[in-house]
Amino acid sequence: MVISAEFLGMLLLITSAAALGLSIVIDVGRVSAEKAREAMNQRLYDKKRAALAEWRQKTERKRVDLTTLQARLTEFNGRRQKALTELRALEFSKIELVHELGDLESDGDVYWAQLAVGPNFNELDRKDIVFSRQIWEYRNVAHITAPSAEQAHATVRASFSQRNGLICSPVVPLALAPDPEAEATAA
Repeated sequence: MVISAEFLGMLLLITSAAALGLSIVIDVGRVSAEKAREAMNQRLYDKKRAALAEWRQKTERKRVDLTTLQARLTEFNGRRQKALTELRALEFSKIELVHELGDLESDGDVYWAQLAVGPNFNELDRKDIVFSRQIWEYRNVAHITAPSAEQAHATVRASFSQRNGLICSPVVPLALAPDPEAEATAA
């Protein structure tokens, strides 16, 4: 069989066209697969971007909530501290230390005087302070048994002087002494 040049040219042309068609089909398949992958990645990216935006919104809400809660905590701590201070002041006002002075077996009258710390109390040496510094944080009064108010005043001034960093109120008969509970409720 003799193959002519025309036949051979035609065969080469058909083979070339088939190879070209096949390469076009393969390239189109690759391009469409690449486009499908790109579309899938774009959807995944959009989902993650939406999730990130949602998380940012949640984080911002939680940050605002946290700031609000911190402000409330600060407010409540302030209220608690104020209540504790008031409670301590109330406890101190209800506790009254009574110092009994004078001859308790004599027939003298009983007088009353309130004792308090003076302005130089914190500067005094420990040995100059009568009793302990802690008892002077409470209300201190003196019950003095003496024949007269002048002698009661002299007795309390001898026992608790300004040299000890203490001052005393005027001496009054015990029956005229102010009620500590009435003073606490008035304050």
